[in-house]
Amino acid sequence: MKPASDPRQLWQESFDEQIARQAYNTAPVEALVRCVSYYLRDRYTTDQQRKLHFLELGCGAGSNLVWLARRGIKISGVDIAANALALAKRNLEDAGCADRIGRLVEASVTDVPLEDGSIDGILEACVFQHLRREERARAFAEVCRLLKPGGLFVGYMLAEAHTIFRQKCAEQLPEDPGTLYLADGKSRIYLSNIGVAHFFRREEYAQALAGFAVVDPCLTTYALPREEAVKRGYAEYVQGMWTVYAIK
Repeated sequence: MKPASDPRQLWQESFDEQIARQAYNTAPVEALVRCVSYYLRDRYTTDQQRKLHFLELGCGAGSNLVWLARRGIKISGVDIAANALALAKRNLEDAGCADRIGRLVEASVTDVPLEDGSIDGILEACVFQHLRREERARAFAEVCRLLKPGGLFVGYMLAEAHTIFRQKCAEQLPEDPGTLYLADGKSRIYLSNIGVAHFFRREEYAQALAGFAVVDPCLTTYALPREEAVKRGYAEYVQGMWTVYAIK
């Protein structure tokens, strides 16, 4: 099953499968939780956090937004898939966080309909990695445009240490080094059948976030259980991920 060429259709199909199989994230991404917590505890009291506005680019089912909202932070989310946004809204309401919702917007992360310098913090998890080079540049430019001075960006993205990249690096797109086109015909919930996948190098972030006061990419690798690796078609499967901690 080749991934759809239209990104909106692709992610609608992915979330249709995730919802049908109850395979979407129900817990926030640990790396994002840690980095946001480090940032907040040194700068804001609990009362002050309630005055902050955080945005997630590619919010999916909204588990990261729920975690932020429960801290009292006003939250907004952008996603290209309408079914993902509907799920995020329901999950926020079920968590008792409806009063913390700013906007949930169906849009691309490359063109976010929010005002310049209006956001205190931006999260991204496994979204920018599925954009082509020109689109990635526009997405990072939106981060820079939307954040207030001193605002936080935390991204969670594929690294070249990942098993899939190590095994398929000879198949990199010549016009976009580090990028593979993955279409193994299996489940839409797996990276290996989601189309464009870019595996970042550390030095890309300094350019993408030029002008930021802090840009600190932290590499994490961990192996999946063998049962899950085999299910995905690998004898072993190592996730290689960057957690990018950046302050404007």
